[in-house]
Amino acid sequence: MKFLAQLFFRALMLPFVQLLYRVRKIGRERVPVTGGVLLLSNHVSYIDSFVIYLCSPRPVRFVVLEAYTKVPAIGWFLKLFGAIPIRKTSPKDAIVKTAEALQQGDVVCLFPEGGLTRLGVTGEFKKGFELILRKSKCPVVPVYMDGLWNSIFSFERGSYFKKRPNGWTCPLQVAFGEPIPAEEATVETVRRAVWEQGAEAFSQRREFDRPLEVNLIRSLKRKRRRSLFVEYGAEKNRDWSRAYVTGMAMAMARRWLNNPPEPGDRIGILLPPGPMTAVINMGLFLAGKTPVNLPFTIDQRETEAVAKAIAPLGIRTVITSRAFMPHLMDFWHGDEGLFLDLKAVVSSQSSPIGLFEQVRATLEPSWLACWRLNLKERDLDREAVGIVSEPGEEPQFLTAREVLANALQVKAADFVTGDDVIFTEDSLCRPEGLTLGCWTPALGRGQAVARAFSQRESHEMLEKAILNQGVTIVAGSSDFFKVIEQPLAIQSIKFGIVFGPATRWNMEDWESTLDIPLARGWSFHGRVVTLSRTDPKNDTAATHQEQKGRDPKSVGFPLPGIALKEEEGKLEVLFSPVSIPYQWIPGPREVEIGPEGFLFLRGEGIEE
Repeated sequence: MKFLAQLFFRALMLPFVQLLYRVRKIGRERVPVTGGVLLLSNHVSYIDSFVIYLCSPRPVRFVVLEAYTKVPAIGWFLKLFGAIPIRKTSPKDAIVKTAEALQQGDVVCLFPEGGLTRLGVTGEFKKGFELILRKSKCPVVPVYMDGLWNSIFSFERGSYFKKRPNGWTCPLQVAFGEPIPAEEATVETVRRAVWEQGAEAFSQRREFDRPLEVNLIRSLKRKRRRSLFVEYGAEKNRDWSRAYVTGMAMAMARRWLNNPPEPGDRIGILLPPGPMTAVINMGLFLAGKTPVNLPFTIDQRETEAVAKAIAPLGIRTVITSRAFMPHLMDFWHGDEGLFLDLKAVVSSQSSPIGLFEQVRATLEPSWLACWRLNLKERDLDREAVGIVSEPGEEPQFLTAREVLANALQVKAADFVTGDDVIFTEDSLCRPEGLTLGCWTPALGRGQAVARAFSQRESHEMLEKAILNQGVTIVAGSSDFFKVIEQPLAIQSIKFGIVFGPATRWNMEDWESTLDIPLARGWSFHGRVVTLSRTDPKNDTAATHQEQKGRDPKSVGFPLPGIALKEEEGKLEVLFSPVSIPYQWIPGPREVEIGPEGFLFLRGEGIEE
């Protein structure tokens, strides 16, 4: 009778879940066909059990706290499918019951975090499953559910259930990994395997079915009147609506499309960070070019280093300011280079043709704008942007898919939400500046705020910008926070994000001076890799364990879709989208991954 009830539930619920959550299942064939198997998964929401049961190729039993079997919403489901109830006060009994079920040949699912994440990332794994495996000798299959953080059943936006859905559907990606023998399954190896499945699941998001150009146009045309970029200057403030940015970028793209193609189609940008620099990046990208963001400097030696970095890149055109051109020309080798004055680039947008393009791009629907520029035919993996973070450094080039992935990863948890107003003055030649100051707000509903380049030393302008725009996150380098000597006790600010070298004492001093909580982040290989945030509220401490969102000595957690592994103190990073076999990128040395998932960097200029 129970078998028929399970079969009826599966037949009834599977189409409904598929319609509502549009689940993509990856690696189901990796689950052994027979014998006991322990599934170890991340734990995001109250419906995780439903999702795993409906995605698994074999019936699954769940190890749950006895209290959950008494919750009306899910208790009936857990009892129907043979859940194994356990008590926190009887851990030995729980281990015995689970091992027995595995020895009988059942598939058992356990959530090693021991509770729901309230951070949107995978937390600390408990060691209990290691004892279960010693007794059962069964293999482990790592599982990762991606996308459930956007459901009303997760702690997204700071509460369970009591919130409006983000949309009519909540697309999910569920990835099953290769079996791990019982003798090799430890907390470290399993967590790494779950992170790997997270990168694989993230790769299957629907946004990657469309070129980045199409995602950009669609996003910009939503909430067209809402501000995207705001820049505070001495004489006036510049407020760039999403509609205005769309028109500017489209008009610029039309101009550059008419230019004859150049080898590599790489265009250098040597400008201070700001709205115009971001729009030039978008316009060149929509035109099929590769904007290469160079570090803006007026130091002669650094200028020479920048020029030397330009030469091997095949860049023949550089957009810069007229005042800066003579410095570059002194170091440009050969006479084939072309320098475009920023004013000439901007003034072309004010011509009749440019104005017409802005009006048309603003009014026309997304599909027509994409059709005009033939954006739907763009290669998802074409070279999209280049960055040279420091004078003399090797450039990093990102594909369109990698740029899209990093913007989505930053938004995939509550570190930066789609509606956040971000104050950042980081240059677009740095990964955090490119992602937080350009692509994340452009691909969401958020906003980027900054001071004009001439006002970067004005604390009064800083306060004014943050207060007037309701800034929620202040992001910047350690040098940015170091020079602020007055408090920023503005109610709208949730926290600040510090990139770059900082000791725990630096963090404490800056927090005390600014009077706002500070978290940390780390960028590597052209992308933001880790972030942290303030601790999630713990009003439900009776049922949910306490969780830490930040550690002053750590650069944070790996973002969803990014996996880390540490071997003999050396770090390797796996970025999504992934390819099989996985391509791990060597990172810095002297690292440690803490039990809670925090990354600690003790070398490479990042101090403890």
